[in-house]
Amino acid sequence: MVGICLVGAIFYSQVNSYFLGAIISQAMGPYSDTLAEHGFADPDPDIWRRMAARHEVAILVEPTGGDPFAFDKRGEPVSPSSLVGGRMLAVRTAEDGTRVTFTWALSSFRDAHLPLLGGLLIMLGAVVGSAFWFLHQQLKPLAWLHTGVDAVARGDFTTRVPVVRNDEIGQVAEAFNVMASRVGEMIEDRERLLADVSHELRSPIARMKVALEFLPQGDKRNALARDMREMENLITVLLERAKMSSRASRLADEDIDLDALTREVAAAFAGQGPGVEFVSGGAVTIHADPALVKMLIQNLIDNAIKFSRPDSLPVVAKLETGPDQVVLRVTDDGIGFPTGSEEQLFKPFVKVDRARGHRVGYGVGLNLCQRIVQLHGGTIQLLPRQPRGTEVVVTFYKQPRPVQKMI
Repeated sequence: MVGICLVGAIFYSQVNSYFLGAIISQAMGPYSDTLAEHGFADPDPDIWRRMAARHEVAILVEPTGGDPFAFDKRGEPVSPSSLVGGRMLAVRTAEDGTRVTFTWALSSFRDAHLPLLGGLLIMLGAVVGSAFWFLHQQLKPLAWLHTGVDAVARGDFTTRVPVVRNDEIGQVAEAFNVMASRVGEMIEDRERLLADVSHELRSPIARMKVALEFLPQGDKRNALARDMREMENLITVLLERAKMSSRASRLADEDIDLDALTREVAAAFAGQGPGVEFVSGGAVTIHADPALVKMLIQNLIDNAIKFSRPDSLPVVAKLETGPDQVVLRVTDDGIGFPTGSEEQLFKPFVKVDRARGHRVGYGVGLNLCQRIVQLHGGTIQLLPRQPRGTEVVVTFYKQPRPVQKMI
C-alpha cells in the first residue's frame, strides 16, 4: 500500500510539474500573444491591471523608457521583483523593446485536480481493501487448521476443521479431520485396553491372595505378598489414570480450603522418610474437585519422599497466594532428575535414569498429577534444585480457565 501511494505521488508530481506545465505553456502561447497585443496597443498601465484581474494572471511590464511595474492575479500593484522566477510564464516583447512577462500560479490548476486526486485515493483504498478482504477469505481455512493443530497438540482429538473448499487446502483440512479422528480412536482404544486389563487382573489377584494365605510363613511368602501389593497398587494407578479421561465433564466444583487440605495430607506422611514440613500461606480457597486435588498433593509428597536419600532434609510443602493465583511448591532434597528430562517425566511409564535411583514406582504418578492440574486449568512445572533435589510448582488460578485435555 505504501509503495502504491509513493508511485502515485511521484507520478502525479511529475505530470503536474513537467508534462502538465509544458502542455499549459503551449496552450497559453496564443493566449499570451492576444493579451500582449491589447496591452501594447494602449500605453495606459491600467489596461495591464485590468487584464491581470480579469484573467487571474500576474503581469510584469518592463518599458524601455521607464521603471518596471507589476500586478498580481487580483490586479493589485506589487513589487516587480516578487514576480521573478515563476514556474509557468510567457514572455512577450513589443517592437519598441517593451517586455511583458505573464505568470500563472500553479495553485489555480492544482485546485482543479483535487477531485481527481481524491478519486485516485478512494480507488487505491478500495483496491487494497478488496485485496485484503479476498486474501483474508482465502487464508481463513489455514487459520482454522492452525487452531485445530493447537487443539490436537493439547490432546483434544474431538476438534474438527470446517471443510469449505475443494482445492488443496480443503484436502489438507479433510485429511486433518481424518487424522484427528483416527488418532483419537487409537488413544481411546489404548486407554480402554489398559482399563479393561487392569480391571480383569483384579479377579486372579484376589484368588492369588487367598491362596497366599495358605502358604507357610517365611521369606518366600513375604516376597510373594510384596509382589502382590505392588501389582495391586499398579492396577489402582492404571484405573485412576483411565478414569481421568472421562472426569473432565463431571468435575466436582466445590470451594475447598487448600491450606487445610495440604496440612492434612502432609500430616498423614509424618514419620515416613525424611519427614514433611508444611509452610502455611494462610486461608486459601479455590474451586476444585476435592478428591482429585487431594490425590495430587498425596502423589507429589509421596514422590518427594520416595526419591529422597537417607541423609535428605525434610520435604517442604509450601503455599503462596497471589492476586489471581495460588501456588503450591513441594520441595525435596532427593536424587533429582537429569537436566532436560522434565517433559519426559510427565509421560506415563517413563523412568529416565535408573542408575540414579529411578527404579521405584511405576512412572505414572507425575502423569496423573499433570492430568489433575490441567483438568482444573492450572499448570505444573518440575524445577531442579542445587546442589540436589527437585521442586514441583503447581499453579491454580482463581478465575476459571479452559480445561486442557491430555493424551
